[in-house]
Amino acid sequence: MKVAVPTIGGLLDEFFYSCEVFTIFTIDENDTIVDVELLYTPESCDCKNNIPLTMQQKGVTIMLANIVPEHTEGSCSKYGITVYLGYTGYVRDVVQAFLKRQMVVN
Repeated sequence: MKVAVPTIGGLLDEFFYSCEVFTIFTIDENDTIVDVELLYTPESCDCKNNIPLTMQQKGVTIMLANIVPEHTEGSCSKYGITVYLGYTGYVRDVVQAFLKRQMVVN
């Protein structure tokens, strides 16, 4: 499974529409992070651009965010990406909380 998190300086970027980078975590069948990569967006992340398609091509199926613009969830779901909202904090902690089915608030 691959999980994407909008990122700014190691933290989940709460201003999703201006996100410049996503951290993509590869998770194995034991819910262990086995790889981390960065995906830089061409013009900030307004999911009206090709970011959902690019994430799909990289195998992303889950995105964790705090809040997203109204059209984002539909744009992402069109590419097989499920968006989970309400997360905040350091990106690695956010992913660990998701894997443990918990919320992170810093």
